[in-house]
Amino acid sequence: MIQDIAPHVMHNEYKPRDPRADDYVFSFDGNNVHLNHDNLFFQVKDLPDQRHLDYLFRIDDTAFFLSDLKDLAVSSINTYNLRTLEPKWLSFAAITGWQIDAWMQINKRCGRCGHLMVKDTRERAMRCPSCGNLVYPRIMPAVIVAVINDKGELLVTKYAHGRYQKYALVAGYNEIGESIEQTAIREVKEETGLDVGSLTYYKSQPWGFTSTLLFGFYAHVIGSDAITMDSNELRVARWVKPTDDIDTGGNASLTSEMIHNFIEDSARRPLTSGRG
Repeated sequence: MIQDIAPHVMHNEYKPRDPRADDYVFSFDGNNVHLNHDNLFFQVKDLPDQRHLDYLFRIDDTAFFLSDLKDLAVSSINTYNLRTLEPKWLSFAAITGWQIDAWMQINKRCGRCGHLMVKDTRERAMRCPSCGNLVYPRIMPAVIVAVINDKGELLVTKYAHGRYQKYALVAGYNEIGESIEQTAIREVKEETGLDVGSLTYYKSQPWGFTSTLLFGFYAHVIGSDAITMDSNELRVARWVKPTDDIDTGGNASLTSEMIHNFIEDSARRPLTSGRG
């Protein structure tokens, strides 16, 4: 998955340090990341003058900063393409940097009193110097649910809207007053009309593209496996066998990994027998 960057290690604790020549500087324009004359991410040594640099985080001993480099940019890459960009550790750094930049952009003014916000000096937060309001990075919990029926088939979907049109799994955001397990059960019911039980937690994934923290579950159908698709959310919802050709568009996402596990090793999915 996109965050699996070993042997590299991300240090996301907020401990700013002075920039060094080989550190990276991200500059964003909406959903685009600015690139230098070599079509690479900017490094401090590429900058012809001293500029204000906002510290983001480190990976190993390499620090990453945020700045406005539009006047130096020769080209750009859309953040959507970062999921397949190599090396993976730089791709993960860029999308995480974009997530922080997007959060800062929507919090330029205080949501409580309207005053201009400033970066807090002690932690990763935006602070209002007028009323003291403190805003932390937006991280929204959401679920990915791999639903399996009694025939050992997997429920796959395609979204009705958005750019991503490969096969996916049932997904949705956590709502107020519910556990993450209740979110998984509700989303399956709302999108496909299916009742599920025997939820088994798989893994989580930070997904900076949508500022979400994804929780992956396998689940088993209870009762009928007849699908009643919500066409406002999905354009495809169908059952597939492990031998079917399922294009997930790569291995960057939790969704792709869960589908690949289903295809490659059904023994790893204990929910193919028994009901909840």
